[in-house]
Amino acid sequence: MSDAQPQLPIKDISEEAQRILREAHKDGIQLRLLGGLAIYLNCPSTHSDERLQRSYGDMDFATLSTWNAKTKALFSRLGYTPNKAFNNLHGYQRLLFHDELHDRKIDIFIDRMQMCHTLDFRSRLHLHPHTLSPADLLMTKLQIVEINEKDIKDAIALLCDYDIVDGDHGVHGHYIAGLVAQDWGMHRTFELNLKRIQEFASEHHFPESVQQRIDTLLKLMEAHPKTMKWKARAVVGERVRWYELPEEGR
Repeated sequence: MSDAQPQLPIKDISEEAQRILREAHKDGIQLRLLGGLAIYLNCPSTHSDERLQRSYGDMDFATLSTWNAKTKALFSRLGYTPNKAFNNLHGYQRLLFHDELHDRKIDIFIDRMQMCHTLDFRSRLHLHPHTLSPADLLMTKLQIVEINEKDIKDAIALLCDYDIVDGDHGVHGHYIAGLVAQDWGMHRTFELNLKRIQEFASEHHFPESVQQRIDTLLKLMEAHPKTMKWKARAVVGERVRWYELPEEGR
C-alpha cells in the first residue's frame, strides 16, 4: 500500500496555477492557462498599475482532445473534484472541476473555446510554454458580447504591455485580422469591444499607446480582404443575432 499523501490545492491561486502547469508538463500534457490569471502572470502592468489589480477567483485552462483522459486524471490527482454531470455531457469539449477546499472552479476548454464566439486553439497552444499567446488571450476577452469592466481592464493590461505586431512575440494583429475576415459576427463583436475598451482607456487616462494599439488593430481588421461568407453575412448585419450567449457551468 502506498504511503503517498494525496495532493491538495494551494491557497494562493497564482502559485496553484503554476503548480498545475508544472505537473501537466511532467505528465506530458499540453495544458495552457488563460483568463485573467494568465494575463496577470504575463503583464507587468497588472502589478505596477493599481487600477489593473484585482482578485482572481477561478482558473481557466485549454488543452487538446489528445490529452483529455490524462487531463482528467491530473486534476483528480491534484485534489480537484470533477463535475461528473457536466463532464459526462460536455467532456468532449469542456471540463469542469472544483477546488472544494478554497471554493474555486476550474474550467478546461478542449481544442476550442465555444462561448459567444468560437476560438480554435488547436494550432496555437505551442506558442507559449505556460499560457495562451497574447493575441489569443486578447481574443478571449474581445469575444465576450456582454463585456464587463474586469474584462476591459484585462484587455487594457495586455495592450499596455504588448504591441500590435506581425508575429506572436506581441499581439499578432495580422492573425486576428485574418481570423475575423472569415467571420462577420466575430469581426463585429471585436470591433464593438475594441471601441469600448478604447473609450474606457481614454476616460481613465491609461497610456496613449493603448489607444494607438487599438487603432492599429482596428485598421488591420478593416483592411484585411474579407471572404464571400463574411460579405454575405454582412448584408444581414445586426438584424439577426451574430453571437451565442453561453450558460456558465457550475
